[in-house]
Amino acid sequence: MPPSPLLLLGGTGRVARLLKAAGLSGPGVFWLPHRQLDSLPPLPACATLVALWGRTGNAGPLRDNARLALRAQALAQRHGLRRVIHLSSAAVYGTLPAGRCHEGAAQPQSRYGQSKWLMEQALAQWQRRHRAGPECCILRLGNVAGADSLAPALADPAADDPVRLDRFADGRGPRRSYLGANDLARMLLWLARPDVPCPPCLNVAGPRPVAMEALLQAAGRHIAWHPAPPDALPEVALDGHRLARLFGTLEDSGTAEGLLAQIRLKAPA
Repeated sequence: MPPSPLLLLGGTGRVARLLKAAGLSGPGVFWLPHRQLDSLPPLPACATLVALWGRTGNAGPLRDNARLALRAQALAQRHGLRRVIHLSSAAVYGTLPAGRCHEGAAQPQSRYGQSKWLMEQALAQWQRRHRAGPECCILRLGNVAGADSLAPALADPAADDPVRLDRFADGRGPRRSYLGANDLARMLLWLARPDVPCPPCLNVAGPRPVAMEALLQAAGRHIAWHPAPPDALPEVALDGHRLARLFGTLEDSGTAEGLLAQIRLKAPA
């Protein structure tokens, strides 16, 4: 089945720029900048809206992400769209160990994780009040390669200065479930298809955690090791069983080399 038209809300953040570089543009893909919402142009005939906007990091009121998500739902409802895709985060799992980071669990610790969890709860309440839709699909993303804390280091492989990285008692650095922009773009286009059922919540990441030092080494960067602080997490591993059953595994997001290949794309001007 050919891809269905897709409307993306917000286009200036890191993830949006990576998606554009990954080819999420052209016929059937429409980007709606945040600044246009006050004087909204006629919308193209789309059935699916992707809400890319939102607060990142720990700054800002906790409810900002919930407020923006509900605004996206209202926009989609007003214009008769069928589905809204929202981006959540592995941060909602907090300190849950590997094997327990599945879609039915949440234990946010950071302000950012709490903000995303509040967003998810607000969307669930909205959906209960609006049975006729539009339906919500929440994607809990792993670290998006090129948009996380390693992004500056990976963007400049020619730099000589070492990159600071935590080292844990086992001698290794942090290990995280990662996601490349190419794989995220494929997921969004798939979820826009009318024949694809809407998963209320879905972990989206590679099939195995990737060591941050492996990413840096593959990019040719030197590492300056520092003892990990007591509250640092050695590993965040998202459960991918539901993703594998519905879509398949994102193998290129499960290796350092595959992730780097998805980062090193020329973003459009």
